[in-house]
Amino acid sequence: MRTGFCVLFFAAATVASAAAPITFSETIAPILYQNCVTCHRPGEAAPFSLLTYDDARKRGALIAAVTKSRYMPPWHAEHGYGEFTDERRLTDAQIAAIGDWVAQGMPQGDPAKTPKPPQFTSGWQLGQPDLVLEMPAGYQVPSGGPDIYRNFVIPIPLAEDKWVRAVEFRPSARQVVHHALFGYVRAGALANVDGKDGQPGFSGMSGLTFGAPGMEPSGNLGGWAVGGIPAFLPEGLALRLAKGTDLVLAMHFHPTGKPETERSTIGIYFAKAAPERTLYGDTIPALFGIGAGIDIPAGEKNYTIRDSTTLPADVRVYRAYAHAHYLGKEMKATATLPDGTTRPLLWITDWNFNWQEQYTYKQPLMLPKGTRIDVSIRYDNSADNPRNPSNPPKRVLWGEESFDEMGAMGFLMVAIQKEAEPALLAALETSSRAAVTAGLLNGSVRRFMEEQQRSQAASSPTSRLQQITLFDRQGQIVRTIGDPGLYTQPALSPDGSRIAVIKNDLETRSTDLWVFDAVTGKGARVASDQSSKSAPVWSPDGTEIAYVASAGGRSAIYRTRSNGSGTPELMYQPPPPQTPVLTDWSGGLICFWAGPVTYALPVNGDRKPVELFHESYNVRGVRFSPDGRFLAYNSDESGKFQTYVGAFRSSPIGATKGPQVSRDPAAGGNFWRQDGKELYFLSLPPRQGVMAVEIDSSGVAGAPRALFQVPSPIGAPAQLSSVATPDGARFVFLQQVTTR
Repeated sequence: MRTGFCVLFFAAATVASAAAPITFSETIAPILYQNCVTCHRPGEAAPFSLLTYDDARKRGALIAAVTKSRYMPPWHAEHGYGEFTDERRLTDAQIAAIGDWVAQGMPQGDPAKTPKPPQFTSGWQLGQPDLVLEMPAGYQVPSGGPDIYRNFVIPIPLAEDKWVRAVEFRPSARQVVHHALFGYVRAGALANVDGKDGQPGFSGMSGLTFGAPGMEPSGNLGGWAVGGIPAFLPEGLALRLAKGTDLVLAMHFHPTGKPETERSTIGIYFAKAAPERTLYGDTIPALFGIGAGIDIPAGEKNYTIRDSTTLPADVRVYRAYAHAHYLGKEMKATATLPDGTTRPLLWITDWNFNWQEQYTYKQPLMLPKGTRIDVSIRYDNSADNPRNPSNPPKRVLWGEESFDEMGAMGFLMVAIQKEAEPALLAALETSSRAAVTAGLLNGSVRRFMEEQQRSQAASSPTSRLQQITLFDRQGQIVRTIGDPGLYTQPALSPDGSRIAVIKNDLETRSTDLWVFDAVTGKGARVASDQSSKSAPVWSPDGTEIAYVASAGGRSAIYRTRSNGSGTPELMYQPPPPQTPVLTDWSGGLICFWAGPVTYALPVNGDRKPVELFHESYNVRGVRFSPDGRFLAYNSDESGKFQTYVGAFRSSPIGATKGPQVSRDPAAGGNFWRQDGKELYFLSLPPRQGVMAVEIDSSGVAGAPRALFQVPSPIGAPAQLSSVATPDGARFVFLQQVTTR
């Protein structure tokens, strides 16, 4: 009898405990205060506050729904796959408690038992910054419409390089600012686009701006997202901020229903001295997948790219991050150590472009030399993907804009031994070069450059266009050719009387081959279809032009009559994803490079390309000497691109490496004077100019000398062919002009 009484007593006690009401004061308020009110309080980006009982009761059902689905709080790293600080993730018990509280009618409980709401520091969270920067003018965010991606340029007044330990971001209109990325570029590098549409900044997702060619010195300084808390890097670590640079804020705005004006302020905290160890960022795939050949068919639910890297040194990893656009679905990174064991790094099972985080490990990860980091990124381009920006879905290629795709997972690390830093840096640079090479082969680099040119020109009625211009040997303008437009790769005919050039049309988005008269300036389209054209080279007699046409992920070499008559003839189609770049047509051979390999393609006969150079490094821009005995080329075998002169034989076709003739880094613009006694080439930025060097009859070069600085930066100089007249008296380049 006593036993039965005890069983009934404990059973009743259990039922009574389970039925005990869950109150706001004792259970819900602590959950909200710990996980939600950083954003859900007056003046912050969240659409409503959750500081009081009344606030929470009004939204109770919504809170229960979004926490049960784990949509809120926003935290996309899979629990247990890497241990991170400031993890905004509710436990299963907390989620159940919220659901039960709503089901029980959302009782308040004893108000006296409600904990005090968190106190948020006013002003700078990290103390007074060493440098405070502010947007030069406010940006008007409209009340409605799609999300806005805008970049703002702020001059940085530094007399010397500094080292950054923290960046604190303070938006003025927090309700509309979703996230921001911080970086810096060479001062004035973005002057041609900044403010050209009459508003502060310039449009677009500039994920690559901080490391794009021509922007150096440049670098990344991190970012901020809704709910983000500023923090110092670990003691002894800092990021370089170079003097002579501009800060770039790449911001994402989400209109809220009323117009807002945003004028952000940025506080920068410097280290007292340069750090003993350099922080390196390793993105996998490199350069956000420009070389991955991203080409996602419409309707494809499980398109996946994979890449890996092997660490050349022992490293300590402090932070992980990920990036893709709207089609990104799942992202996973795993480390396999030399002994075969694996360590989880980061796994995002439901990527959301609107919630981009940087995940800091609770304890830095120690990864030994030889560790392989494997990354996989899955995309969903189906109609079932609610974030798909296209309805119906359409084919998507790699690119910077929101309707394009890219992808990478990144890690912030240091080499544990300082003497291993050069090896780590060399590995990162090798990955970037390989990505660019692959991007040239698959067409991503070409599309990127064309889109950059179009977006810059379309950004304003006052646009920075190009003017085809002839210069003398002193850099003085001889004449301008035709009207300003969107041009690339001008090439003078063998007699110097005409200019072939690629012209982009803003309205039709076509990329066609044009020929202009060098005296009258009159031009005509000589090759036009749905393909994208590039790399024109003239035949030795000037009656034909060879070029590359790309469409549908395939590229091919064509030739057409230079007067526009007839139909273009297909000469050679390389295997995908190769995109050839033509640099010369001489002695019955067309020279082109694709990736690290340079070929000679016989114009007649079976037209099978013959390898001239196939090295572990890149060779570009080959031009044959007038007598056919030598060839000029560019190579990065020394670690930087330089100009060389090697020997050429026509039977059997082949080439021999030769000595370096440039003193400073150089690439592209290689051209022989008609007597073969002088060679021209281009030095690389920051002072990109025409160089000349005398070549004797045995191919030995004298000392190079500068002729003049080019008027506007040339982004891909190794894609140029004939830049001068046969006597070397005139040179053709594009100069940027302002039109109204």
